[in-house]
Amino acid sequence: MAYFPLVMAGWLVHSVACFYLIRTIRHTLIRTILTLAPCILLTHIACQDLTKIHFLSILTVSLYWMMSIRLIHLTVLSPNKLTAFRSFVFQILWNIFPIVSSKSIENQWPIIVDFISVGMKVTVNHWLYEWLLSCEPNDSYARIAMFYFALLTTSYMTDIQTGFIRLITRDEYTLESFTNFPLFSRSLRDFWGRRYNRLVGTVLKESLFQPLNLYISSREIMALITFIVSGLLHVHIVIVVFNDVSSALSTFAFFIVNSIACGIEAYMKIQLPQPLGSLVTHLFLLLTAPMCIGVYTREVAYFPVNVPPLYDNKWIPKFSIPSVCPK
Repeated sequence: MAYFPLVMAGWLVHSVACFYLIRTIRHTLIRTILTLAPCILLTHIACQDLTKIHFLSILTVSLYWMMSIRLIHLTVLSPNKLTAFRSFVFQILWNIFPIVSSKSIENQWPIIVDFISVGMKVTVNHWLYEWLLSCEPNDSYARIAMFYFALLTTSYMTDIQTGFIRLITRDEYTLESFTNFPLFSRSLRDFWGRRYNRLVGTVLKESLFQPLNLYISSREIMALITFIVSGLLHVHIVIVVFNDVSSALSTFAFFIVNSIACGIEAYMKIQLPQPLGSLVTHLFLLLTAPMCIGVYTREVAYFPVNVPPLYDNKWIPKFSIPSVCPK
């Protein structure tokens, strides 16, 4: 982490420059270049110092991308949106402190549900982790499915933080949830837009999709651009964290395929009833998932290196894992 202090100082200086200097420039192209170039440079420098195949490295790359997208939004696409520097910085660092008003959350569950959710998710997640760890790496559909469901239960740490913040603030504030029960997704648009990875999804929606509405009239094109940016983020992760250039194209293709599928859903106004909608949605995601997450399930060192939080706690129940491995 030798570059970390330098990179953080660089982001601070660039944020100040964007707020006080760059966003006042009238020429959009110049604003874009002056905003984007330092973001690319800082992200590149930071990625030289990452631990390979580590989940924290994935989060770090994602954070730099989200900060860059926020800066582009507030400096290039909507330069007059925020007039206070404190609000400007808070938006840029929102992914680190994703605090929101509880009133802004639709259908907020009681606080006790957060802690019940933690118990269920952590138990299932650790069980799947042990099973994945005990089996040989491959990208079979069975192993992909196991990893897919493990991903859907990784939000238990966020649920713990959410529960305590709601208790401390007397339910006035909460954290943006990492996931919003993605298993209940009725469509691909519901999955990507409302339920899975809410942290990244919120930034892409607020700082890319919505601002582009001022420049592009077609929602389909805006959605495609959003998926392209998300795809490029994941390609970057594959290259710098996994050092796997060969998987870059398939990773990017996964997001293009999902973008096209979402466009077809919207155009044909497909609304399947539950539970058929969820079944079709997750079948499609599982069929296309090897294009994106196969790099994780094939990597020999991924699961030994990335031990889930709280894994060694004795109070968490342990279930025996099946002797059969997915092939």
